[in-house]
Amino acid sequence: MSRACLLLVLLAGPLAAQTEVRLALSGQAAAPSPGLALPPFEAENPTAGADALLAKSLRDIVRQDLMLSRRFEIKDEEVAASPAFGATWRLTAKMAKIMDKISVRLRLANAEGGHETVFERFYRQDAVWMRALAHRIADDVVKAATGRDGIARTRIAFINNRTGRKEIWVMDYDGENVKRLTSDNSISLLPRFSPDGRRLAYTSYKAGNPDLMLLDLESGKSKVFSGEQGLNIAGGFSPDGSKLLMTLSRGKNPNLFIKDLNGGPAERLTSHFGADSTPTFSPDARQIAFVSDRSGNPQIHVLNIPNKQIRRLTNLNWCDAPAWSPTGEWIAFAGRAHNKDKMDIFIVDITGGQIRQLTHGQGSNEDPAWSPDGRFLAFSSTRSGRSQIWVMDGDGSAPRLMADVPGASSTPHWSPIIH
Repeated sequence: MSRACLLLVLLAGPLAAQTEVRLALSGQAAAPSPGLALPPFEAENPTAGADALLAKSLRDIVRQDLMLSRRFEIKDEEVAASPAFGATWRLTAKMAKIMDKISVRLRLANAEGGHETVFERFYRQDAVWMRALAHRIADDVVKAATGRDGIARTRIAFINNRTGRKEIWVMDYDGENVKRLTSDNSISLLPRFSPDGRRLAYTSYKAGNPDLMLLDLESGKSKVFSGEQGLNIAGGFSPDGSKLLMTLSRGKNPNLFIKDLNGGPAERLTSHFGADSTPTFSPDARQIAFVSDRSGNPQIHVLNIPNKQIRRLTNLNWCDAPAWSPTGEWIAFAGRAHNKDKMDIFIVDITGGQIRQLTHGQGSNEDPAWSPDGRFLAFSSTRSGRSQIWVMDGDGSAPRLMADVPGASSTPHWSPIIH
């Protein structure tokens, strides 16, 4: 949540004492990535020039996906008969187009020794969905080589004002296929994907009140999920997708609630005279991280759901927008150590004993969102001028602009892995 959004729910409070940030950087060098040899993809019919161009286009997208996965050192081979040195695996493909369909024969093999096949698959797809096919291939290669799920088929929802209004937009994880999801012609805020990726929760002012909406991504239809008087802001879905955390004000101070998606009244989780907001579930759904000004300036707190006990994790000048990592060890948040600092991205471990600053004053950096594999963070940043969506490794390294979308973009949220 940006500071502008947070001010909707936080009441004025006394300034907290300035604190020093405790950094606990590991200092351990990352293990080198295994090499993946990538020769040109071939056309099944060498005389079909159009097929050769499609094969090159497919390889370019797959290569980009494998590079962005940061699991391999890509070793390009100019020709198939010229093996790259030092590779662990070798990926080859043959492609053909018949009518409006494309077919691909893919083979991942050991690059040395007996060149045993590790993974082999045949794909057939409508030609208009070639980019989606490339993402699927990249995810299959990651899974076969590492045993881990790839994220090439994930998407990122965000807010953008290029139309003059704040609407919900979405793009592929690599910044392609940017499109608008809502046309509320009002103010839309804080999109949140459901765990199955089929729905999106967000707050809309289109009826005058900040109502919490559920958008069906297949039909494009939205409905009011919570329309109580005052703030209705989505926090996050439970991991099983059955419940939704919310911030409700009910005309008074904002507090945390949880509501079953099948209906029924919202259950109150906190009762605080100040403001509690932006809740996020732990992966096991037993704890909730949230922002509260109960101790002065807003700080990150954790609520244990079974016993309702609350503990404070941070002691900075200002904290906002917690996001619990899918692996459970870290909570990312936006914050600043001192009043005059710009907002930056931090992570704190679940004990509060370690805080690591990931960005360092290059513009204002806010709204962290974890990738579903817990290896990357999307965030909004003004480092290049207007607010845009960036992504970096989970340790703060390798930041890159996701897409140069006109207008100001903010509050990204990463979709689950779609199988």
